[in-house]
Amino acid sequence: MSLSLLLFFIQFLSPSLQQFPRPCTSPDVLQSKRCCPVWPGDGSVCGSLSGRGFCQDVTVADLPNGPQYPHSGLDNREQWPLVFYNQSCQCAGNYMGFNCGECKFGYFGANCGERRESVRKNIFQLSVSERQRFISYLNLAKTTISPDYMIVTGVYSQMNNGSTPMFANISVYDLFIWMHYYVSRDALLGGPGNVWADIDFAHESAAFLPWHRVYLLFWEHEIRKLTGDFNFTIPYWDWRDAQDCQVCTDELMGARSPLNPNLISPSSVFSSWKVNMKTLEIPFTLMFFAFKIAFQEMLFYNLKSKVQLNTRFVLQTHKTKLKSQYHHIFVVALGQDNSL
Repeated sequence: MSLSLLLFFIQFLSPSLQQFPRPCTSPDVLQSKRCCPVWPGDGSVCGSLSGRGFCQDVTVADLPNGPQYPHSGLDNREQWPLVFYNQSCQCAGNYMGFNCGECKFGYFGANCGERRESVRKNIFQLSVSERQRFISYLNLAKTTISPDYMIVTGVYSQMNNGSTPMFANISVYDLFIWMHYYVSRDALLGGPGNVWADIDFAHESAAFLPWHRVYLLFWEHEIRKLTGDFNFTIPYWDWRDAQDCQVCTDELMGARSPLNPNLISPSSVFSSWKVNMKTLEIPFTLMFFAFKIAFQEMLFYNLKSKVQLNTRFVLQTHKTKLKSQYHHIFVVALGQDNSL
């Protein structure tokens, strides 16, 4: 695979965290390729007056693509984000974000100097109030437009060198649906139907575990920002010995509808969720949307007992056991323990 797609979330954490920062979607920014927004805290670009960061040239890996992707210079995601931006905020210390206005994962406080451990719980050990709060946070994220990010609705070649931006608003929750799609979709090689399907940068490569690790941390981070609950953590589900989808109940992720097994139960809050297919243009099945994922992948370590699963086991189990049931319902943290 192209390492730039792995760096999509790891090396490029400080600049933007994907999708597209709202301040960087204007014609002026796209034409200058300079995504260095002002941090409102001190009124300077990248918070430079406060030592938070500086506007610098973006650097990407120059290693060749792997055999899974024998193309170059065709898909906008190659050497990300150079097609759109060649300068961005490079944050210092414990700061991150597209304008260096936020704290790195695990750090809090006005100057991001407070280190705090976050403990994630087994979803079946949540109290009734904790479970209800978790579901309400998901629903709030689904119904709240992201104030910070937009999604791209076309490729750069359609934007007339940035003079006609193609972006759309997106809810906080659907932002993560789109991000997962954007990094996983087929490569667009130009022209109608001209795609390369033999690559999935987030799943079929060495980026599989680290990409999802950072993806989940970012999701958790955005929920905390939205709710003001900085003690919020993503629960996990240990499904290794499960014979069915234990979280697929109306109290959690939603049971199957008794009228149509391809739909979610009308008693679940998720049954009312909608997706603007015309705006998103995501070519996934209707069942995928009916279940309205609460998270993106059912993959994890047994965090409580710290049992490490090798990648082959995770991938094989994922494909054989989970895809046949409820493929995209629940995501939990990947790692060796349940702290950040």
